[in-house]
Amino acid sequence: MTEVLSGNHFSLNPATHNYHYIYRFESTIRNALIIHPRLLAIRVDLRFPDDFEVEGNKVMKSFMAAVTSRLESRYWHKKRANLGKHVHHSELNYLWVREHNQCGSKVHYHVVLMFNGDAFNSLGNYWKEGNLTSLIINAWLSALKLKGNEHRGLVYFPKHPCYRMNRSTLGSTPDFRNLMQRVEYMAKHRTKLYGKVRSMGCSVYDETELENKEKKLSTRQASTLNNSQAPVQ
Repeated sequence: MTEVLSGNHFSLNPATHNYHYIYRFESTIRNALIIHPRLLAIRVDLRFPDDFEVEGNKVMKSFMAAVTSRLESRYWHKKRANLGKHVHHSELNYLWVREHNQCGSKVHYHVVLMFNGDAFNSLGNYWKEGNLTSLIINAWLSALKLKGNEHRGLVYFPKHPCYRMNRSTLGSTPDFRNLMQRVEYMAKHRTKLYGKVRSMGCSVYDETELENKEKKLSTRQASTLNNSQAPVQ
C-alpha cells in the first residue's frame, strides 16, 4: 500500500522506503531554514579508496568536523579582510545515509549539506580552490587522512546538486519539493544494511522523537521518585 506523508505531496511505499528517515530528513531541512532563511543545499556522494578499512561511521564525524572548521576559518578570514563590513556566517546542517553495493562489500555515503544561502550561492569551479567545492573535497580528504588531486574523485557531485530555498517563498518555488524527492530516494531500503552500524545521520533530531525521549525520561524519573518514596516494609 502506498501512503502519503502528512504535510507532503509525494508518495512513499513502506515496503521500499524508510518512513522514519524521511521524517528526520524533512525535520532537518526545516530546522536549517529556521537558522538560515535563505538556504543552499548540496547533494554529494562520498566514497572510499578500494583498500580503505571503514570503521563504523567515525569518518562522517570527522568529515562534519572538518567542514565546520573550514567554515569558521573562512568566516574569520573574510571578517579580517573586510573590516567594518558585514560578513555572513554559515552554520552546517546535514543529513546522510550509509549505502552498500549489491554485494554489500563496498560502502559509500549519500549526503546533503546545507549552508547559509547568503554566504554561498553556488559550488564554484570544480578545479579551483577557495570555493565551496574545494571546501567539501578537502574536508573529505582530511577525514580520510589523504592528500593529492588523484583522490578528488572520491567526492562526486551528481547531476543538479544544488537546491536554493527561501523560507518566505518556500511553497511557490520547486526547490524544496525537488530536494524532498531527492532525499526520498536516499531513504530507500534496497541499499541499506540495517544492524549494528547506523545507516543514517542528521544534524538534528526529529521533534516527535525528542518529545518521545522526554516522555520516557519523565516516566523513568517519576518511577524512580515513587520507588524512593515508597515505605519500607
